[in-house]
Amino acid sequence: MGNGLAPLHYAIIGHFTNGCEDCAAGVVSALASDYGDYKMLTQRDVEEALATAKENGILDETRCALDEAGELVIYYRINEFGKTMTDRYLA
Repeated sequence: MGNGLAPLHYAIIGHFTNGCEDCAAGVVSALASDYGDYKMLTQRDVEEALATAKENGILDETRCALDEAGELVIYYRINEFGKTMTDRYLA
């Protein structure tokens, strides 16, 4: 996009580098000010990116809960492998 921002998927993983625990809705909210005009910044697309990062060993699921609408919400946190990879490739 030429706007000086990291690619969205990098920003999604980067959101976790401070050790926070978060879910897709939290990531969307946190990135909305910079990436709000990106078509892929939707809860569904971020959920998919988080699940992919989990499958790739970068994030761990920390807990599950039901939101006010009764929908399953999965929370994630970066693990040691993820920290190593983000330090190596995204820093």
